[in-house]
Amino acid sequence: MKTKRYNYIRLKLSELLVGEREAKRTIKPCSLDKIKTAGLLFAVNSDNDIVDAQYVYNQLKTRNIEVSVLGYIVNSKEAATCRQPEGFNFYTDKDLDFLLRPKTENIKIFANTEFDILIDMDSVEYYPSKLLIHSSVAHFRVGRFADVNPFDFMLCIEPEKGAKYYFEQLAHYLQKFN
Repeated sequence: MKTKRYNYIRLKLSELLVGEREAKRTIKPCSLDKIKTAGLLFAVNSDNDIVDAQYVYNQLKTRNIEVSVLGYIVNSKEAATCRQPEGFNFYTDKDLDFLLRPKTENIKIFANTEFDILIDMDSVEYYPSKLLIHSSVAHFRVGRFADVNPFDFMLCIEPEKGAKYYFEQLAHYLQKFN
C-alpha cells in the first residue's frame, strides 16, 4: 500500500470478513477500436492526478468511447481544494463503511456497470480502490503492474513516465487484440 494509513483493526477486519472477492463476470479482451464503454479509476493525491485523468478521459472520448470516471481523494483535506471537473465523480474516506468498503450509490453503480474496459491509473495501491476493482463487473480490467492482482492485463510502467506515455502504451497493446 502507499503511504495512506487506515485504522489497523478496521483494515484487518475488512481483510478477514470482506477479502478480495471477485465479481462474477465474463472476461472479454477487445481492441481499442471496439470499446464502447470504459470506466476510469484513479487516486487523487494532487491536482496533477486530476490532470492526468483528464488526459486519458479526453483520449478515450476522442475515440467515441462513453467514459465514467471515479476518483478516490486520498486525503480528505484535499477534497475542498481540488478542482473537480464536470462529469467526474469522487469519493473520500467519508464514503467508506466501517470495513473500508465504498458505500455510496455512485460507487455501487460504477462497480456494477459492465464496462468493456476498466482502466486503473494507480489507485489499486489503496485498499478501498482495490476492493472496488475486485468487485467491478467490467469485462476487462487494465492497470499498472502491482503486487496485488485484480487485473486481467497489466502494464509495467513507472508512474514517473506520466499519463501520456501510459495511455500510448495502453492503446498500443489494446490494438493487438482482435
